[in-house]
Amino acid sequence: MNKIKYIIVFLVSVGLFSSCELDNLEGPTADLYGSIIDDVTGDLVEQDIIRGGELELREAGFENVAPQFMNYKVDGTFRDSKLFANTYKVLPVRTNFQSIDTIEVNISGSTKLDLVVSPYIRIKDASITNVGGIVTATFSLEQTGFGNVSKIGLYAGADKNVGEPARLVKKETNINAPVSPLNPVTTYTLSINTNNEIDLKTGKFYYFRIGALYDAPNARFNYVTAVEIQL
Repeated sequence: MNKIKYIIVFLVSVGLFSSCELDNLEGPTADLYGSIIDDVTGDLVEQDIIRGGELELREAGFENVAPQFMNYKVDGTFRDSKLFANTYKVLPVRTNFQSIDTIEVNISGSTKLDLVVSPYIRIKDASITNVGGIVTATFSLEQTGFGNVSKIGLYAGADKNVGEPARLVKKETNINAPVSPLNPVTTYTLSINTNNEIDLKTGKFYYFRIGALYDAPNARFNYVTAVEIQL
């Protein structure tokens, strides 16, 4: 019986010692932050809050390491404050801009990393107006590749995070053709008659945002900043 008690006490002691060792391991102390910046205009490349682009991070020093993924904010910025200080390979995936090379960055403390990119589509000369409950968007497009623009859309939602996946109402038009990369002369028009939409109430404020989707594998929408309008 005494031998059994001794074994139990020993096992409990080992467990407590191991637990203390684990508790004393240093946690994440570094963070990575930055912006997605248009290489021509210098503007932030805006994103979707849901199903938007991501940054893939692979920490150095480990074999077959599982990647970590960081989501962008709607305004085109990003931040992850729960990283271990180390060297990482950083690669944007599922983007709304032309592909760039993998970046190797030493993340220690608070580390800034701006990505200067060429967005698939620039939405230019954008205007959104409300006349009698009919909200109309006019704009032109400039693409940076040689493929097709899949579609354009006007999206209405309850907050500034509105976009194709996060909206109350949408109006879309399929393009399925390239637009001029150098001379965006065509003006596109999209309208939503809010008087006919049960999810949009007269007198309330809503956000309206123009988006365009490029035809590329895993492409995400390009946007301009949402506009707040009272109906």
